[in-house]
Amino acid sequence: MKAKDVNRAIERRGGYVIRQVGSHRRYEAVSGETKCRTVVSQHPGDMPKGTLRQIEKDMEPVFGKGWLR
Repeated sequence: MKAKDVNRAIERRGGYVIRQVGSHRRYEAVSGETKCRTVVSQHPGDMPKGTLRQIEKDMEPVFGKGWLR
């Protein structure tokens, strides 16, 4: 999965960019009192599986389990 696909998935579910430093975008999502944050690196090519899993875990409290699949 490429970074642009992850960006699109986060933004479709209500997440938004709070800042970008170099090639890393920081996203935030809020649902009620629950707030989640994650960082998505904007490097070319597919993201490593471990990185994708960490992004998924970071956003699970708001988006729900398995939201990135």
